[in-house]
Amino acid sequence: MLIHVEWVDLCWKSTLIDKMSRLFKNTMVLSTPKEYLPREDSKEAREKIWKFYIQRLKEVEKLLDDNPDCHIILDRFFFSELTYGKVMRWYDSKDMEEYQREVFDLICKINAKHWYALIYLSDKTEAIRNRYLEKGDDYVKDKKHYHNLKVNYWKWINAWEQIFKVVKINVFEDKDYWNRIIEEVLLSDYVYTRDGQH
Repeated sequence: MLIHVEWVDLCWKSTLIDKMSRLFKNTMVLSTPKEYLPREDSKEAREKIWKFYIQRLKEVEKLLDDNPDCHIILDRFFFSELTYGKVMRWYDSKDMEEYQREVFDLICKINAKHWYALIYLSDKTEAIRNRYLEKGDDYVKDKKHYHNLKVNYWKWINAWEQIFKVVKINVFEDKDYWNRIIEEVLLSDYVYTRDGQH
């Protein structure tokens, strides 16, 4: 199983990932090393991060091929670059389409063999935004940046769920809601897929 968790910093991703790590046995959490994160708008920087995404997915595919019962959780991944790059560095990654297609193809392969799901942490209030702006961030400096990030995330999330499993979690629901989403929605779909019934 490959689980991909997305949204901005300070939105309780770590809390959710910790819950899943305790729920699923044989869990590995992977994040993007800081040295790969672009700090400038250059083709070299963009190629570096997208090549990393491809290599990481190839490693994940091999891990799952060798250990089918392993649960790999991606703590943010290429969605972050698609949204942050557009908002913070003013490029839309069109010159990275070849790399993006390879990322998409690799996820399709993993999904076909091992199951894949994207979890998106949403918030119906402004609590995350306020927490985000209060604590600060290397990239997001004001409300406009935060709003544009949210709009761009939604654009990609809505397109993604036409193809793959997407679970949207409101982070301000109670703990029982979190557990129900994980156990009934996420885990049950995975079990059905593994049993060949879904």
